[in-house]
Amino acid sequence: MSSSNDTSKETQEYLRTVGLDVVVLLDHARSFEGTDDKSLGFSGAEFSRTIHDVITAVDKEVTRFIIACKPPALDAEIRALWPKINTGLFMLVQHFDRIPKTAGRTYLIEVRRALCKSLLAMVLLLNSYLGCKIELSNAILSDIPYTSAAGVVWDRCKGLMQIPVDNRAAVLCSWRNGVSDMIKDAADELHESISKPKSSQSKSGEEDEGSDSMDEFNPEISVDRLDDARSAHKLIMSAKIICEKIGLRCIRDCETLDEEHTIWLDRLLELGEPVQSAIDDLVAALYEDGEQWRHDVKLCSAKLTSALDDLVTLAITFVDDYHLPWFQLCRKRLDITKHTYDVVR
Repeated sequence: MSSSNDTSKETQEYLRTVGLDVVVLLDHARSFEGTDDKSLGFSGAEFSRTIHDVITAVDKEVTRFIIACKPPALDAEIRALWPKINTGLFMLVQHFDRIPKTAGRTYLIEVRRALCKSLLAMVLLLNSYLGCKIELSNAILSDIPYTSAAGVVWDRCKGLMQIPVDNRAAVLCSWRNGVSDMIKDAADELHESISKPKSSQSKSGEEDEGSDSMDEFNPEISVDRLDDARSAHKLIMSAKIICEKIGLRCIRDCETLDEEHTIWLDRLLELGEPVQSAIDDLVAALYEDGEQWRHDVKLCSAKLTSALDDLVTLAITFVDDYHLPWFQLCRKRLDITKHTYDVVR
């Protein structure tokens, strides 16, 4: 995780300011007891759908924010991303403020608890990047020690009951929960973005400032970047297929656990990390501001192709003979793709 030294003084001050804004939202949410206004036509089902859409969009922006904070931190991108996150958080509280008292005390308590935990998590996330931490009142923190400590104990005890039986099982679990899931999420997110591209022309002025529209932090790809995004998605889908195949045929189906195979399994997991990192960078490059984005997309695509080639080359070492032709063909295609990027550069 990025330390405070990775961001400029100006960015540090900016993040502290926006963090204090989140604390204001948190204080408001904690004190809200429901509105007496019954004319809003509140619907729990509609509220749930809206919150789902907003928090999904916020989650995507937070992911990009975390990537931008990776050393070396991208100060301009960090400052460009947080207003979108803040818009989403404000919308969450705005919708929360419409819950009437007649919706039920227990319902309001549960929604308020979930919202406050999310807002608090945002502040704690910002604090992880700040040298001068945002102080939280004892009232906000009062219920954290018990609930957090109890939750940690339960999770740790459950984890001890589910420890892997051997290195193959350990690598498979880490592969599925890390490499495979992350690539699947990136592919799904990018597919969603290119399925409904937004115009590259700004729509500012068409919406009222107080509108609930999510266009202010819309994560969709603009039309002028659509071809590059589709090519990136195709490459990420190839990575997804390759990593799923490695998870099944190299890791899950590994029946020999001598020293060589054990080292091989660990090394496969290690080489999965550069694939993850390259996909993070590729997706982030598609949303960059300025004219540099297309060049960065090509560089990140080349980086991903090279990482996949290294992974497949290692996979071939001990893969079962029945599946060997598939991996050999895959490596040939990756070599061709690598040459294409070399020519472009």
